[in-house]
Amino acid sequence: MSGIASVSQLVAVIQSGLVARTHGTAVAAPARRRTGRSADKERSLAALIELRVGQVDPNDPQRGRKAFRVFLESVLLQELGEQLNADPKFHQLLDDVQRTLEDDARCAPLVQDAIAYLLAARPASTTTGKT
Repeated sequence: MSGIASVSQLVAVIQSGLVARTHGTAVAAPARRRTGRSADKERSLAALIELRVGQVDPNDPQRGRKAFRVFLESVLLQELGEQLNADPKFHQLLDDVQRTLEDDARCAPLVQDAIAYLLAARPASTTTGKT
């Protein structure tokens, strides 16, 4: 359960940091899509993340970072709108958010917990123990 709590904490950090960074632009206002279907959306998001993380080569030395990027991108697109995926500025923002979270002493352990959780969700049977 600590992995799930860490992922939830990380999402909260991302959301608050994103709002603070964008200073009132359209990106800063998350769509108000919370309805009775939020549990279904969360399951759907989790399935999408698991599918995309599963597509990362288990032998890739950057597998953890790529899995975390999949997580960040998926969560932010769900919160802010899928249409941002076509905006190159969104991907630059995603780079900046990931770098900031990885470099922040308080967030880095949460990032590592999220990576461990993401990689544990899909066993890498072909992994030889090398990273």
